[in-house]
Amino acid sequence: MLVGVFLLFFSSIYFASEDKFSFFQFPTSGKRMPVGGDVYLDNLPVSKPAIPLAKDKGNFSGSSTAASAIVVDTKTKTVLFSKNTDQIRSLASITKLMTAVVLLDLPINWASTTIITDGDMEGDHHINAGEEFTLDDLWHVALIGSSNSAINALVRNTGMPKEKFVALMNEKAKELRLSSARFAEPTGLSDRNMANALDTAKLLIDALKFEKIYTTVQTGEYYSHPLNGNKARRVWTTNWLLTNWVPNNFKVENIAGKTGYIDDSGYNFAVSLTNEKKHSITVVVFGAATNEDRFSEARDLAEWSFSHYLWPDESGYENLVE
Repeated sequence: MLVGVFLLFFSSIYFASEDKFSFFQFPTSGKRMPVGGDVYLDNLPVSKPAIPLAKDKGNFSGSSTAASAIVVDTKTKTVLFSKNTDQIRSLASITKLMTAVVLLDLPINWASTTIITDGDMEGDHHINAGEEFTLDDLWHVALIGSSNSAINALVRNTGMPKEKFVALMNEKAKELRLSSARFAEPTGLSDRNMANALDTAKLLIDALKFEKIYTTVQTGEYYSHPLNGNKARRVWTTNWLLTNWVPNNFKVENIAGKTGYIDDSGYNFAVSLTNEKKHSITVVVFGAATNEDRFSEARDLAEWSFSHYLWPDESGYENLVE
């Protein structure tokens, strides 16, 4: 009998100790357990930025010839408008944004010079074979005037084969998590440079983080200087919102984008626009019917987005939050 009492007493102490140990042990990853009357979270929730919210359920009613289009809030990448955004389409010269990003990853002396070769020439009226330019000059001609020949000369001056450079473009696309993006060459002339509208918006957002890209694509009029020529040469931007050739109410300093066109793509345009309240959106228009349409449709989508949505710092936003 004494042995039985002893065993009962010992087992009660053992199980009480086991319960006590289980109660106070730290939880494994992904589990919640009570600790001292509270709840312990192994992985704390990530705070997300407040996003723009629609004032009502109204839809965009403007003209849209674009095959695909998207508007995203630049800060949070929240989609504000979308049309056929699952389509993966030819980028045309929007490709040059990725080319520019990769060039800035390389140790380039922008003050150095090069002579344009016949191999660089690719249907261009901005530069000619035999002319000498600084690489910085070619950079501006490439992004402002969308010069294919200038891009070819810049890539040649990296000292690597074009195939290797294109491989770096595709590696950068993976690094930036542009899952739909594929690049075949650096100018945009190939219809195999492709991405969907959302990834194109993300590409522009990432590209504009580089000051050299941002300030260049904000330039409406540029003068290149062939070092073995007599006169400077004016280069107009291909972005007609920047020149106001397509009328708009955005300030010049709040417009930054890149155009693209080949027969396979139609008229493309990717642009960052900021309003007077410092809210920034990124608009991508793919396959518009005409040159003017890509700009007017991007403008109209931007104006609709700014009027249809409220941002967290705007009056009335709190009334839209549940």
